[in-house]
Amino acid sequence: MKEDSTEFRQVLTPNTLGEAVRHHRKTRGLTQDRLAGLANVSIGFLSDFENGKPTAEIGKILNTLSALGLDLHVAPRGARRHTLKGRQ
Repeated sequence: MKEDSTEFRQVLTPNTLGEAVRHHRKTRGLTQDRLAGLANVSIGFLSDFENGKPTAEIGKILNTLSALGLDLHVAPRGARRHTLKGRQ
């Protein structure tokens, strides 16, 4: 799954989100152990999250995304994708 880390990815399932997180973690050269420490989550949680566990805790998911330097955006289905540079 080669993909530029600046590309947007539509997330429709827990598996898709987990795959995206795994991709970004590996792109940044982080082990699960290191990312778990940065995000203040357990390695077990991170493994479950990357494997698409559908009941993963949202707060821990947000901590993990933040530790990877990723933002979560919610948009109406079909909305045009664009970068948010310069917006706050």
